Amino acid sequence: MKLWAIIPELIIAGSALSFIPIAGWVKGKNQLIPSYLTLISLLLSLWFAFRMLSWPSFDIFKGTYAIDNFGTVFKILILSGSAITQLLLLFYFRKNSHIAHAPIALLFSTLGAMCISASLDLSLIALFLQMMSLAGYILVALIRKENLANEAALKFFIFAAAALAAMTFGLTFLYGLTGSLDLRIIGMMLMHSNSVWIFISLILILIGYGFEITLVPFHFWAPDVYSGATAPVSGFLSVVPKIAGFAGLLRFLLTAYQNNSADWSFTLAVFSAAAMTFGNLAALRQTSLKRLLAYSSIAQSGLILMAVASADIKSNAVSSAGFYLLAYIFMNLGAFSVTSQVERNFGSDDIILFRGLGRTAPFPAVVMALSFLSLAGIPPLAGFAGKVFIISDVIARGYVWLAVIAAINLTIALYYYVSVVAEIYLKKPANNIKPAGDFYFFLSAAICIAGTIFFGIFPAAALRVTVLLGNILL
Repeated sequence: MKLWAIIPELIIAGSALSFIPIAGWVKGKNQLIPSYLTLISLLLSLWFAFRMLSWPSFDIFKGTYAIDNFGTVFKILILSGSAITQLLLLFYFRKNSHIAHAPIALLFSTLGAMCISASLDLSLIALFLQMMSLAGYILVALIRKENLANEAALKFFIFAAAALAAMTFGLTFLYGLTGSLDLRIIGMMLMHSNSVWIFISLILILIGYGFEITLVPFHFWAPDVYSGATAPVSGFLSVVPKIAGFAGLLRFLLTAYQNNSADWSFTLAVFSAAAMTFGNLAALRQTSLKRLLAYSSIAQSGLILMAVASADIKSNAVSSAGFYLLAYIFMNLGAFSVTSQVERNFGSDDIILFRGLGRTAPFPAVVMALSFLSLAGIPPLAGFAGKVFIISDVIARGYVWLAVIAAINLTIALYYYVSVVAEIYLKKPANNIKPAGDFYFFLSAAICIAGTIFFGIFPAAALRVTVLLGNILL
């Protein structure tokens, strides 16, 4: 067994299991110990993942798990998002008994997400999707006395169970058509299968992945869950499961459905247009910032799905999707970091509470403004570069109509993003109380804003890594 090939996963798995008894024993100031150890584990795993970028591609565990640059790059993105979230959890739950238990659920969800990006076996895909989602339920319901959190966790569970059940049904279709659980064998066998059954299996499987990436019409859980969960958890759910979902979907399509790209490409283009349009129109009416970010997340998923719809083994679209997901980590968690600060201080995420933030808290105001402007696609921020890459790939693929829809949606999105920035800088403060922050908040916010600016000005620095996504084990 080549256990040395999964060092990043082993670090996360070993840490999660060993921290369970520690979280039960620690009291008082020692409750921070699991959080510190979790942060160390995430950074150590991230370091090993970077070291693996120079490795050749191969499979392990009898061909069920891939070690390739495609999976490694996505693991780096997942670990980066989890590490920033852990900093926000340290800030949000300081002096709170939940601080000892939250990191364990975070680690298990991170582990599931990492393994999804490398799984080549249908049973492993279903298993790791369940692992990632189950830990997500725990994170949402972390504050058990909050009725909204309990309601959100229940909705999350019900929708996840239904979506993953439908996806599992689709996986059984593939097994029935090909007699194999291996994605690579399935890809060869589907060449001789009925196209109708192939399309039905694709739609069923897309339900599961669509749930994770908040794709219309599988998005219904997101606004209520984001609203009911704490802001750091909402930020985590908006980033890490989304990255894992896109990683799993891309590997699935490029491996199992590589000879049926004409079938799934146009289908995904339609889903992309629907997600962008619905998400942006629904966001216009929101007064809660977490709900606004939930609908924004739906629209952003539609944008990233444009790159997936344009992807094939030889195109740059996979690299463009990876770049945008990297940018999305920084700009979205930057917005959620400030939301966490406001929510923790005032007990609400109402947009009114952000009025005049530029006067009462200049640094958080800058972080929120630049994060929203990056999400809107304003140069020279990372979101602008990512959108340019994706729209260029879509036009190169021949989907000019989709690029036009994206341009219209970018105009709609600009309105509600800039509206929040206007609340921050052009309106008088709702109160003159400065929201308090600590070292962990300022560190997480600084990392997010630095990434948003740096990768906007120097996108080539990130593209040197994301271009490695083309090295996928087939």
